[in-house]
Amino acid sequence: MKKSCFIASLSLIIGVLLISCEKFLDTTPDDFLTPKNYYDTEEQLQNALNGVYATLRSSYLYGNYMLGRMGLEADEGFSSFANELATVGGYNVSTNDIKIEAFWQELYVGINKANLLLENINKPVMDETQRKVIEGQALFLRGYFYFMLVRNFGDVPLLLKTPVSASITDIHLPRTPAKKVYEQILEDMERAADMVEDIETIGHGGKVSKSAVWGIMARVCLHMAGSPVNETSKYADAKKWAEKVISLGVHELNVSYEDVFINYIQDKYDYKESIWEVEFWGNNSVGPYTSGGMVGRGNGIRYGQNLDPSIGYAVGYTHSSIYLYNLYDSPDKLYSYDQRRDWAIAPFKYNNVNPATKTYHTTTEISQRHVGKFRREYETLLPKVDGYTSINFPLLRYADVLLMYAEADNESNNEDGPSPLAKQYLNDVRRRAYGKYLNGKGGVSENIKTIDVTAGGTGYTVAPAVTITGGNGTGATATASISGGSVTEITITNPGIQFTSTPVVTITGGNGTGATAMATLTTVGDADASPLDLVDRIAFRELIQQERARELAFELLRKGDIVRWGIFEERMEYCRTLTLAAPAFTDRNNALIYYTNASARDVVWPIPAHDMGVNPNLKPQNNGW
Repeated sequence: MKKSCFIASLSLIIGVLLISCEKFLDTTPDDFLTPKNYYDTEEQLQNALNGVYATLRSSYLYGNYMLGRMGLEADEGFSSFANELATVGGYNVSTNDIKIEAFWQELYVGINKANLLLENINKPVMDETQRKVIEGQALFLRGYFYFMLVRNFGDVPLLLKTPVSASITDIHLPRTPAKKVYEQILEDMERAADMVEDIETIGHGGKVSKSAVWGIMARVCLHMAGSPVNETSKYADAKKWAEKVISLGVHELNVSYEDVFINYIQDKYDYKESIWEVEFWGNNSVGPYTSGGMVGRGNGIRYGQNLDPSIGYAVGYTHSSIYLYNLYDSPDKLYSYDQRRDWAIAPFKYNNVNPATKTYHTTTEISQRHVGKFRREYETLLPKVDGYTSINFPLLRYADVLLMYAEADNESNNEDGPSPLAKQYLNDVRRRAYGKYLNGKGGVSENIKTIDVTAGGTGYTVAPAVTITGGNGTGATATASISGGSVTEITITNPGIQFTSTPVVTITGGNGTGATAMATLTTVGDADASPLDLVDRIAFRELIQQERARELAFELLRKGDIVRWGIFEERMEYCRTLTLAAPAFTDRNNALIYYTNASARDVVWPIPAHDMGVNPNLKPQNNGW
C-alpha cells in the first residue's frame, strides 16, 4: 500500500525543525533554533510537511489515547478498564490529567511545525505548483489541529507564527475567543482548498485533497453553528461545503458497510468513500521504516496476549452503551436488518484459548459487547504483534458528508424542515446500511422479512429442520416450532442477504409430513426513514442525531456532536438511567462510574494545570475546573 508520508524523512527534521523545547506555550526557553540551513530544497519542504502529518499518528492522538481512553465515545460506549476510569477516560477529569496535557501539547507541537513550514515556504527554488500544494496541506493541517483544540478546550491561544525570542510577549500568549479561532480555522482551510490537489489526482485518502478540505470545513461550520459558539449562520456554510464534495461526482458509498472497515484493516484505499484517513504502516517490528498505531488493539474486540496469532491481541477498552445498541432495529433479536449494528458492535467475544473460539452474545448481553469496527482477525500484515497495527483510522467518510448536508439543510431551511434532497441523502446512507446496494446500487438486494406457515402438517414429534434455498441470496436460517403434532411457527434466525427473488422454504424431518411455509422479502423502502421522522425540522433533527450514532459509531465524533447539539449532559444522564435499569452485567459498575462522573463541565476539558501555572495569561480556567 502506497503511503503518502514516508517515515524516513522524520529523522531529518527533528533536530532542525523545532525550537529547543517543544512546550513553547508553557516554558521560558533559553534559546531558539532558527532554520537557516533547512527548507533549502523541495525535498526538505516535503520532509517538513511529513513531520506535520506525523502529529496525527502520535500516540497522544489517533495513535493511541483517543482510541477509547479519553471519553470521546460519550453516549456510544464506556471504558471498561479501572485504570482508565480514574482519568479522563472515565470522566474522572482533573487539571493534571496526563492524557489531556499530552493532547494539548502535541497539537501545539504540530501547529509549530506547520508555522515553521509556512514561514519558509518560499525559501527554495522549486516548481510553483508543487510549492502551493505543500503550502495548502500545511495550512489545512494547522487549521485542523486548532479545530481539535477549540472543540475540546474552548478558548485557546492562537499562534500563527513561531516565537522569535524568549520574551514573555512571544511565549505567554493569552487565550483567543473560540469564535475567532473558528474564523481563523475556516480562513486557513479556505485558502488551502485552492492549493491542494483533487483526490483523483492523489489517488487515496491519506493525503489532504480538495474533497477533504471541503468536507472538514462542513464539519467545522456545524460545530461553529452549535454550542457554545452558536453562530447559526454557519449552517448554510456547512451545507455549501458539503454540497461541493457531493457535486464533484467522484465520491460514492461503498456498497458494503463491512468492507469500508475491512479496507482500513487491510491497508486498501477506497477514496470514493474514505476521503481522509490517518495513515499507519508497519507494526513497529518489521523493517526499518515503520509507524504503527493501535487501531484495533485499543478499540478492538478483547483477546489475550500470546494466543492465536491469526486473531491478534486487543485490549478492548470500550464497550457499547445500551443506548447505542437500542438505536439499531430489532434490539430484541440476535440479528438486525441494519447491518451496521453487528459490525460496529461485536456480536461475539473471543475466548482466550488457542486456537481462538467465539461465543456469541445473547440478546441481554448488550453492554458486554466491544467495538467491532476494527477487527484484527482481518489484518493481512503478518506476523501480527501485540503492540501495534497498521490499520488506518477514518477522519472523513462520504457517508458523513451526506449526513452533514442533510443536517445543515434542515437547520438552515428556516421552519420548512428538510428538503427532498436532504431526505434522499439520509435514505441513501440507510439503504447502504440495510444491504440494499450489495448487488450494485441499481440492483435488487433484499432480506427475508417473514416466513409464514401455510400448512402445519401432522405427526411432528420434534421440531423439523428448515432450509432456505434459491432466490440468489445467502446466509438465511430459520427454526420451526411445533404444537399438537403440527408446525405452528417459523422463526427467522438470520434473514440472509442479497436475495433478488423469493427463496424456497423446505421443512424436513421431525417424524411428520405435510408442513409448508412461504417467505416474503423486504423492499428497498423498508430501509428508508419513517415518514414521521421526516415531517418537520424537529423530527428530522432527532433522526439525524440518531443516524449519526448508527453510522459513525466509535469514529471519535460523538462527544463533539452531542456537545454542539447542547444535549451532552442529558444524554449521559439517560445512559446512566438505562444502565441502572438493566439486568446485572460484568462491567455494570464501570458503566455507572463513567456516566455518573460526566457532568455539565465536561463539555470541554480543563486547560492543563502545568501550562496554566507557567503561563498566567491562560487564566481564567474553564468553568467547573
